[in-house]
Amino acid sequence: MTPLLALAPIILAIALLIFKQSSWIAATAGVIAAVVVVPFFFPTPLTTLLESGADYFPLILEVALILLFGMVLARLLETAGSMGEISAWVESAAPSRSLGVALVVFGLVPFAESVTGFGIGVTVGVPVLRLLGCSLRQSATLGLLGLIAVPWGALGPGTTVAAALAGLDVDELGVATAGVNAIPVAIVTVSVILIMRPGLVSCLGILAAAALMWTGILTASVVIGMAPAGVIGSLLVIAVMGGLFVIRRRRTGFTRELGLAVLPYATLTVGLLSARALHSALPTLLTQVIASPPFWLAAACGIAALTVTSRRTVTGSALRSWAPIGAGTAAFMLMGWIMTTTGMSAAIGSLVPSGLIVLTPWLTAVGAVVTGSNTGANSMFTGTVDSIATASHVSSLPVVAAGNAAGSFAALAAPPRVAMSVQMADPSAPASAYDIGWVQGRTLAIIAAAALLIGLWIQFMV
Repeated sequence: MTPLLALAPIILAIALLIFKQSSWIAATAGVIAAVVVVPFFFPTPLTTLLESGADYFPLILEVALILLFGMVLARLLETAGSMGEISAWVESAAPSRSLGVALVVFGLVPFAESVTGFGIGVTVGVPVLRLLGCSLRQSATLGLLGLIAVPWGALGPGTTVAAALAGLDVDELGVATAGVNAIPVAIVTVSVILIMRPGLVSCLGILAAAALMWTGILTASVVIGMAPAGVIGSLLVIAVMGGLFVIRRRRTGFTRELGLAVLPYATLTVGLLSARALHSALPTLLTQVIASPPFWLAAACGIAALTVTSRRTVTGSALRSWAPIGAGTAAFMLMGWIMTTTGMSAAIGSLVPSGLIVLTPWLTAVGAVVTGSNTGANSMFTGTVDSIATASHVSSLPVVAAGNAAGSFAALAAPPRVAMSVQMADPSAPASAYDIGWVQGRTLAIIAAAALLIGLWIQFMV
């Protein structure tokens, strides 16, 4: 009976989301349900709550700021036409459609997503794919598959939440997630090849782009840390493939407008890496603040705002859009903290037979499809995944990493994200329900295959 009561906050939140309620309403209802259940069935000393909250609540603030500045940056860049400039360069530089698709799926979309989050990578990639000659359904599906670096989206708040709830080092979790993310990357690579049916040279180019992105993210996670790994890995693909395209054409195609378009991204990337190196050499509170993702996202916003005359209007619009998203994310994080700290997540984990860790990726995958984000999925299920690993007498790190990778990848199949991708493929007409259903079915099959393979990997290899 007690484990079923522990499930009540999650079931309530998921039910409200299924019935089209806002994420902040669903998450707040889950928090209220958890608060009601705890005193009667999961009593926890106040000192435990205070000590845990002192460590966790600053993380809620940091994640909220990352989401805020990420959304403001995306709106400013959209208004300035920055992504249009970058997209036009890709379309003109690509020597073939298949290689252009590889650059978009493994470079452009993951880069935009790693910097800003919110599925912004889809809005960047799908129009470019259409310009490259892909059909509506191909463009929508490939654009969604480009969300392969979601564990590092918006500089990794979802991965940071998972690490905090499981009591793991965030950089170690980043490395472990990058390792297991080879499975989703392989699935995306096969999917791209099946969709595009390229010739031998282009097929090798697609394989090389996928390997380069995965290797770049893994290496950056080991050498530098979790937060900038997605930016670095996808930027490596852009630099190498873009460089080869330039050499082939014997002209760069670079313009002043293109330089201004990439300046905010350059500010964010170089600034974050430099600040993290400074903090490693001189660890103080000041260098810790300067090395934080919100600081450099805010700096990138400042650079982007210089080219936008209506920056106050754009920023105000971004703030209004951020409010429900920020509130929902914070509430999901709060619910996850309550359930983990009070033992509710461990009680839910007892419902899964000991040793059956093959099921854990499905928990976060379902959570991501319902909530539309890996942060929401990790907030709801990381504590449970951690408890299942403990009960099964295996290390929590690879199991939580597997859940993080599976849930992050599954976010691409969230219904609102699929509908957005189809609409971006043809902005001139209302999104067709038939096309949305077609893309939705394919993406669900792809993420199910990923969850199955990741589950089998941790069941038999860990």
